[in-house]
Amino acid sequence: MTLDTIVADVREGLAARLRVRGKTLAVQMRKAGRRLPRHIRRDLTYLIEAQQLDAHPKRAAQVDMGRATKARRSVLAYLETVDLAAERWTMILGVVASIAFAMLVTGIILLFVLVQRGFV
Repeated sequence: MTLDTIVADVREGLAARLRVRGKTLAVQMRKAGRRLPRHIRRDLTYLIEAQQLDAHPKRAAQVDMGRATKARRSVLAYLETVDLAAERWTMILGVVASIAFAMLVTGIILLFVLVQRGFV
């Protein structure tokens, strides 16, 4: 398995599972940002560096294909666990919970002020 096929597999996985598009793996990783855990970002960074080394004939021998294959397996295994619908639902529930909490605190403060002024 060549480095180009490894990178192509990872890019396809990012596009399919996270809906992250880009011309290069570096662009896709930047767009995915904090949605990826640190160890996955580290593996992607290694693949990006390895791809840059592979572009130079004298430096191509420095690429550790075992580590690149391991990074590919790790990234693709993580991408299989990603559920975009669940992430969206969690985000929506978080926003709704924040709004509800703010309204509750505002109501309590309003009630406290009304009691202090003698309106209630």
